[in-house]
Amino acid sequence: MKKTWLLAIVTAMILVVAACSKEEANPSDVDDTASTPPALLTLDTDVSYDAESKQLSTTVSMTNPNEEPVKVTFNSSQRFQMTVMNGDTTVFDYGSEYMFTESIIEETWEPGEKKVFDEVFPLTLEAGDYTVDFVGLAQVDGAPEMAVTDQQTLTVEATEAPAEEGTTEEPSEEPTEEPSDQPAQTNGAFRDVVIKLNGNAIDVSGYTDVEEFEWSVSDGHNLYAQGAREVTSGGFTFGGLLDEEPPAGKSLFLEMTPVGGDVASFRIQ
Repeated sequence: MKKTWLLAIVTAMILVVAACSKEEANPSDVDDTASTPPALLTLDTDVSYDAESKQLSTTVSMTNPNEEPVKVTFNSSQRFQMTVMNGDTTVFDYGSEYMFTESIIEETWEPGEKKVFDEVFPLTLEAGDYTVDFVGLAQVDGAPEMAVTDQQTLTVEATEAPAEEGTTEEPSEEPTEEPSDQPAQTNGAFRDVVIKLNGNAIDVSGYTDVEEFEWSVSDGHNLYAQGAREVTSGGFTFGGLLDEEPPAGKSLFLEMTPVGGDVASFRIQ
């Protein structure tokens, strides 16, 4: 009888130990199958200012730091946001002052793949110290939803233009434009239209009596950029980025259409 009870007790202890061992093995199984989400694209930036030509030059580099390919999404043709600050004052906001096509761009970036975006912006900066804030707008599938940022500092030195003896400056009623590679054009409701194309950045200025118009840039077949503009005082300026830099020698045209009016076409290059 005692042997029977002793055998039962030993059997029960073996079952308890086996059950505990099984429970301790389960967490390690889960850890072995856990996966690490991909990292966001890295962001490297550089900025410089040419006071003579009044141009702000930026270089933005984005790199896939992951060891696997990742799916990258941009919600428009804007790849990064840039803000130029003088103290607490915003003197230039890239996203607000330029137009972008509202098309979702999806790309696959290979491990270590790097893309560089060089942009030049016509901008007048007074002498002083500035901070330039960058935000990468790339979304990596599976990565945490956060923004990658970078900041640069910029100092603009004061410049003095030599005065010429015996000359006086007369006030101008209309703003003067910097020299352009092509003469001003007039067509329809738009006059003295000056178009500057630098890489894939376009800047347009001119005069019109209409209050609102739509604009687009194309080669007659492919559309590179489009937007709309309201006019408050007769003169207008606007800028935009083409979806891609057009091939050398390709003829481009700017079309501006007043609301309810006729299309006015201008040759860009």
